[in-house]
Amino acid sequence: MPRALKTHSNNQSNAKKTIEVDWSFSKLKRKETLWGPHGYHRYPAKFIPQLVRQLIEDYSTIDSFIGDPFVGSATTGIEALRTGRRFWGADINPVARLISQAKCAPIDPQLLNLSWKKLEKQLERLHRIGRRKLTQRDKKTILSIDIARAGSKERLVYWFPKAHSAILEKVLRPIRAMRNKDIRAFYLCAFSNILRSCSIWLSGSTKPQKDLDKILSDPVDAFRRQARDMIKRNKLYWDDLDRVNISPSEIAERFSIDLQDARSLPLNRGQLDLIVTSPPYATCYQYLELHQLTQLWFEKFGILGPVDLRHACIGGNKFSNRKETKNVISTGSSSADRALLKLTQKAKAEIASAVEQEIRALRYYFRDMKDVITELARVLGIGKHLVLIVGDSIKRGIKIPTSDALHEIATSSGFELERKIVRKVPVRVLVSTRDKKTGRFSSTQDSDTQVYPEEDILIFKRIPTQGQ
Repeated sequence: MPRALKTHSNNQSNAKKTIEVDWSFSKLKRKETLWGPHGYHRYPAKFIPQLVRQLIEDYSTIDSFIGDPFVGSATTGIEALRTGRRFWGADINPVARLISQAKCAPIDPQLLNLSWKKLEKQLERLHRIGRRKLTQRDKKTILSIDIARAGSKERLVYWFPKAHSAILEKVLRPIRAMRNKDIRAFYLCAFSNILRSCSIWLSGSTKPQKDLDKILSDPVDAFRRQARDMIKRNKLYWDDLDRVNISPSEIAERFSIDLQDARSLPLNRGQLDLIVTSPPYATCYQYLELHQLTQLWFEKFGILGPVDLRHACIGGNKFSNRKETKNVISTGSSSADRALLKLTQKAKAEIASAVEQEIRALRYYFRDMKDVITELARVLGIGKHLVLIVGDSIKRGIKIPTSDALHEIATSSGFELERKIVRKVPVRVLVSTRDKKTGRFSSTQDSDTQVYPEEDILIFKRIPTQGQ
């Protein structure tokens, strides 16, 4: 049974709302939240593993089949496997799938050490360019590119100075030649995680912003540090599984991660025993752009297939099955509809077009999430639980009630809310402030509100519907 928790009132926003203190995990240190493979690769808005683990232990049993249709970087997957469950995950982002595959699959430490000795010898022969600033020629090249209209080749030139690209290509070459798919994925994950420090991507920014004054890392040194750190983390994972009598060598048979749209899952009716997931936030569209550096490199060498950055993400406007009707304005949630009506009133002449586009994207988001939740009801067993970890957003000073809206959608799709936990978000791997007037993310002191100061854990039970 779920544990009893301490609570306190949140008088600033809603007197009836309680924040369950134990679920904030605010006392955890960074080394605890990034334990083992959880620390392989940076990823925006990652779960705290301790949070996921508690939910898995509360709402499933040993050998249960756990799912996450927005797998991200597989925090749910790792914790499911560490607790003796089976796991299935999916994501529409090919980079997410690659990272998740690498993180979930423990590798025999002896085998990994042998591969590293061989790879390190090859790295020692590569030229070191050291930590360096951009040259005037680099800056001139970058400023000549219209990044908004650039193709893949130009984007690589834009983000990576010529000297860095040349060395990165040489680092990647022996990795691509590796035959063991798990070891190859491991080093590809390491390579992916050094790309920002070797590019002009603004340090500490989740959004793609350039920094022409940045001191870029030496690619060889950065990769060596990254790989060595991951090798240590892999051993922690391997030993931890072994300690609790879970065979690390058999983990590959207990999980699968697919490249799939959450609105159409390749699972049988009632196949999953528990779903723990965090859907995209209502104002975070086109999140594939956040991983474009890895996509550019891996697409260039055929490691990943091509992907349109305007892909059919939740809330995007490039869906092949999108059927727009002018008379249809409902999102499927009265809470969301009311918020969008308020936002409509912000559409003054000079910004009318921008606001209308934002409203349309938000409407797409909630309608897409209705399709997602309907599909989750199909693949989850009767009496089993769906856990959605969500937070409300602010758009032009208007609260977008994502939590309430998804609650409404879920209860009309075969779920009943069993429990709602409100937790403080002590640390979030996202820009933490937003301008109230524009709704834009910002890391400056001019910002006047936190983006996601709290989030809700919505725990639903799948109930029988007519015909079931």
